[in-house]
Amino acid sequence: MVEKNNDNSKLKKAYIASGIALASIGATAANADNAQADTTATTQPTTNKNVIDNSNQQQATPTQETNTYKSITVQPNETTNTNYNYGGNITNDVSSTSSAPAKNATNVSGANNAMAAGTSGSVTYNPQLASAPANVTNFVNAISKDAVRVANEYGVYASMMIAQAGLESAWGQSTLATKGHNLFGVKYRGTGDYITMPTQEYYNGSFHWINDKFQKYDSYYGSLVGYAQLIQKNYPNSTRAKASSYQQAAQNLRHGVYGTYATDPGYASKLTNLIQSYGFAAYDKATTNSAVKEKYENGAWYLYNGNKKMTGLQYLSTGNKVVYYANDGKMVHGQKNINGKWYYFDDRSGAMQTGFKYIASQKKNVYYNAQGQMLYGQQKINGQWYLFDKNSGAMKYGWQKIPEQNKTVYYTEKGQMVHGQKYINGHWYYFDDKSGAEVVSTFKWIPEQNKTVYYNSQGQMLYGTHLINGKVYSFDKYSGAMRANTFFYNSETKGTQYYDSKGQLVFGEKRIGNFWYLFDKNTGNLLTGFQNLKDYGQNKTVYYNSKGQMLYGQQKINGHWYFFDKNSGAMKYGFQRIEDQKKTVYYNNEGHMIYGLQKINGNLYYFNKSSGAMTTGWSYVENDGKLHYFDKNGKSVTGTVKIGNNTYQFNLNGDLITDNNRHQFLSSDGKWFLLENGKVLTGWQTIKDQNKTVYYDKNSGNMLYGQQYINGHWYLFDNASGAMKTGWQTIKDQNKTVYYNKQGQMVYGKQVIDGKTYTFNEKSGAVSKF
Repeated sequence: MVEKNNDNSKLKKAYIASGIALASIGATAANADNAQADTTATTQPTTNKNVIDNSNQQQATPTQETNTYKSITVQPNETTNTNYNYGGNITNDVSSTSSAPAKNATNVSGANNAMAAGTSGSVTYNPQLASAPANVTNFVNAISKDAVRVANEYGVYASMMIAQAGLESAWGQSTLATKGHNLFGVKYRGTGDYITMPTQEYYNGSFHWINDKFQKYDSYYGSLVGYAQLIQKNYPNSTRAKASSYQQAAQNLRHGVYGTYATDPGYASKLTNLIQSYGFAAYDKATTNSAVKEKYENGAWYLYNGNKKMTGLQYLSTGNKVVYYANDGKMVHGQKNINGKWYYFDDRSGAMQTGFKYIASQKKNVYYNAQGQMLYGQQKINGQWYLFDKNSGAMKYGWQKIPEQNKTVYYTEKGQMVHGQKYINGHWYYFDDKSGAEVVSTFKWIPEQNKTVYYNSQGQMLYGTHLINGKVYSFDKYSGAMRANTFFYNSETKGTQYYDSKGQLVFGEKRIGNFWYLFDKNTGNLLTGFQNLKDYGQNKTVYYNSKGQMLYGQQKINGHWYFFDKNSGAMKYGFQRIEDQKKTVYYNNEGHMIYGLQKINGNLYYFNKSSGAMTTGWSYVENDGKLHYFDKNGKSVTGTVKIGNNTYQFNLNGDLITDNNRHQFLSSDGKWFLLENGKVLTGWQTIKDQNKTVYYDKNSGNMLYGQQYINGHWYLFDNASGAMKTGWQTIKDQNKTVYYNKQGQMVYGKQVIDGKTYTFNEKSGAVSKF
């Protein structure tokens, strides 16, 4: 039997997960909490529930409901053992609302074609086929009785029916005929059963092979009835009432309600030639016997053929029904066991019943097939699977085990096997889309809800945090959706965690998007700040920002500059060259950039107090107020050293040795210093013998030149001599004229100079009118 998938109704969308990705995670977080693609292929394959033994429901399973993994409590899921108290019989009447409520049987093997008085009578004939080959003779013998019966019932020509059936089914040898009693290639009509066959269809200008559904009949009679109904409806001029002969009926097939029966122009000739060659016309001349009569005697119905009471199964065309007469000739009503098979005959008309039937006295729903026989076990009816008790035939519901197929299934209150998702006694379950087997201990992708869930050993959907096959997973507390590719705040561990593409909680280092993150090896919480990765298999210290992202290069953290390797993120120590800033700096054992005079490996170095850049050449050291010279490697020189064309003396501390007089000193690199008693003077200084006021930088000790901002005022120093300027001055590179007062300070606003009033820009100091 070909099995057809059920079209299960979709479940209502569950509420969105309570857990949220932290806003602080920023653009690195995935867009959704839950897995929104089929991840089951990377977890484990879907498995179906084996037959369950109620005596052993506590067996170990891959899902451990209440364990602690590292420092994470795997939360209990309020999971209880599924109550596999296998469902019993459906005791209320569901037959009338089923897809196949009880109806009268009309085509039953073994039923005599008895006709009540006033009808055409029971058919009797004994035609002899003329020179027909064996395959034709065998086929005609198989269908002729039903063909004559249908011809009498529907007023068509039996000869033409037999000829067309033989021609279109290769005398019963076609696959459709042998597998489905389908003699005329009738497509599936949407009810009953079907078989799938390859067939050619014409579209887009050519023929194409496709697989299509064709109607499946229980017997040739059903196929012949379908043919006769088609003739009556679409080719009425080919009925016996409109055509005086089979020849005319064959010709009239070209003039149907919707066009010709066959596109072959010689189709009618082929039919008449077959009828004439093999003598099929004899079946149109079958005689009837009007001696069969129904009689009601002493409260019971009998069927007489002449004076003899008829018994057994009989077809009565009067009511288009099959009835049964007991050995005493009485028509049977209700249930009846005939030759080991149970049948049901209508309580009033005696008509044999087919389809679903409710037996009120036994409080059970049963099913009778097209032959009127009660069915047992698994049965597929109108696309739905049902289960009937193997002894009583009663329809089953609820949990059922099918030992021969090694599966546990579930049937609804209407007896239909469940496929897909089903909510049962407070839990969600999943039943295989094809077999209906309960899915257990597996991840399952639910495409219509765009989520992956997990069903435990009891088949129940899980929620919360669980340890599965040694990995920690988190499932939304409302929808059961597995979290994947997402950050999630865990209120229990009070930290942000990450679940990867497989839905597994991440521990240790993890690259997510363009950034590396670190998750605690015990709790899985996202770590930030300085972290030594020794416990994670790497001998380095790195830094993760507030978003948990590893940093690289120069970084200012808590007031200190650090340097992290551009590839590994490892914190750097010692001398480091910062090429883009063209400077060499030094990081101490804590990774801090250092400044000022520093003794490193027994040598003195000086690092700029602002930039940390290592100094070379002449430099004022504010620590001792002395002038030093640092070689090309940054070391402070000592002793007698020739620098340029001059020789200098430096003490063991690297201080330049001079006399105690006050004098200006021009270094070999062109910088002016003012020395007195060997110390470098800084700030404002008057050089009396040159009649000028100059300024020496307090950080470098160098004489300053040009425009300088000192203690909240702008000053101007001569570019050659360094002498402070006063009065009117033109700043060519800024295209402005300004005025410096006697203290050398640039003036602003309205000023009276030499008896005249001038206005200077409040910001730039530029005079507006000059």
